[in-house]
Amino acid sequence: MAFPELRASIAATRDSIYMNTGFTGPSPEPVVRRVRAVLENESSVGPASVEGLAQSRRIAEEAREALAALLKADPDEVTITHGTTEGLHVVIYGLDWQPGDEFVTCTLEHPALATPAAVLEERYGVAVRRVDIAPNAGSAEAIEAIASAITPRTKLVALSHVQFSCGLKLPAKQLVDAAHRAGTLIALDGAQTGGQLALDLHALDVDFYSISGQKWCLGPQGTGALYVKRDHQRLLAPIFTTHAIADSRALPGDAPGGGNPLMRFRIASQSPALTAGLAEAVRLLTALGLEEVEAYTRGLGARLRAGFSTIPGCTVTGPMEEEAACGLTAVAVEGWEPRDLVDALWERYRIAVRAVAHPPAIRFSTGAFNTEEEVDRVLEAMRVLASSGPAARSQATA
Repeated sequence: MAFPELRASIAATRDSIYMNTGFTGPSPEPVVRRVRAVLENESSVGPASVEGLAQSRRIAEEAREALAALLKADPDEVTITHGTTEGLHVVIYGLDWQPGDEFVTCTLEHPALATPAAVLEERYGVAVRRVDIAPNAGSAEAIEAIASAITPRTKLVALSHVQFSCGLKLPAKQLVDAAHRAGTLIALDGAQTGGQLALDLHALDVDFYSISGQKWCLGPQGTGALYVKRDHQRLLAPIFTTHAIADSRALPGDAPGGGNPLMRFRIASQSPALTAGLAEAVRLLTALGLEEVEAYTRGLGARLRAGFSTIPGCTVTGPMEEEAACGLTAVAVEGWEPRDLVDALWERYRIAVRAVAHPPAIRFSTGAFNTEEEVDRVLEAMRVLASSGPAARSQATA
């Protein structure tokens, strides 16, 4: 599949400009067909029949292998989740926290990391170090800020690889190396990277990495994956103890016949149909080539940011330098509340974006199915709205 074929397979591109993949991406038709086919087969044979259960097991293995290929990891280091947040919680709450332990994160973080940080403080007496990082910080600045916050009491560093509110891409390899030099573990939130950036988790040497299936991977909602480095799989205790393993101190792989050792962290059953859709979506992206996807989405983002810099009243709130940027771009427009601007773009131009709060802005996601022509149409729409102000919305809806 090539980029034009991917675009042609996504219905949302036909009468709108969809630039909200960082929230939820639109699934290509092959993904929708795969979900439908599995649901129909379950309805035909019964989901818990011998045939239905065998199908479910096959799909789970297929998805783990596809995700492992996407992440450049081994299948037994990957488990399927219901989303990025679930994977992060498996890691964060699975560690043995003691009063005085330290947790290092930053002030830009999504609630997926910010909320459990607060829980660790309240529940376990953990000292949380929230490092101030500017939305447009350079790599050296980010590395220095994080590295200087790590102490001998730090148990975990947890950061988003790409910050959701501004598109700042942190220098992941340097941060992983800094954490390891200090003797601490590091977990990365890959909600905005899985399916957008070319990842090699073995080369990155990260300890834990969680991604979303429904964002840049273009899979169904309620899907995701967690990577746990093989050396650390015994460090985590399950949040829930389920039928997947009766004794939480053992690993399924220790038993005769082996199995996926990460099954012990499974919180609840997954839909085979949605899991199959995720596997199909990941295969499509892998066929496109993640290096090509990353270059393409970054190029569209650069075109968007360059255009915004020429529009009076528009301020890009995230990074402008190429090294720290990606396909996620946030911009503030003088005189506009972000939510009002989101509504105006949709009502007047059928452009789908989202509002973010810290810093206040609207966020554009340039995905593998978007085009340069769409970027130029977005810039023209923003030029009109920036010059006319919020009155433009009331005129459009009058």
